[in-house]
Amino acid sequence: MGLLFMALKVFLSSTLRKYYPGYESSAGIDFHLEEGTSVAALLRNLKIPQKWVKIVMVDGVNAAFDHPLEGNERVAFFPPVGGG
Repeated sequence: MGLLFMALKVFLSSTLRKYYPGYESSAGIDFHLEEGTSVAALLRNLKIPQKWVKIVMVDGVNAAFDHPLEGNERVAFFPPVGGG
């Protein structure tokens, strides 16, 4: 049996957008990966260093880097935020 692939919609916030040239925040990124791929593996495929991601949201819910993705999900990545 062949590999099963899933579709994801990925959104990048703030400084993370520089890792994906041509990124449009209103459209996000349509991405396809093997079913069950983790959030961390998705980041590797996007070539975004995990150390620059502080918050991960999957369908609006906070998720860990080892969270397995199921497909047809909206995944959003947010960098650490600082200020004073």
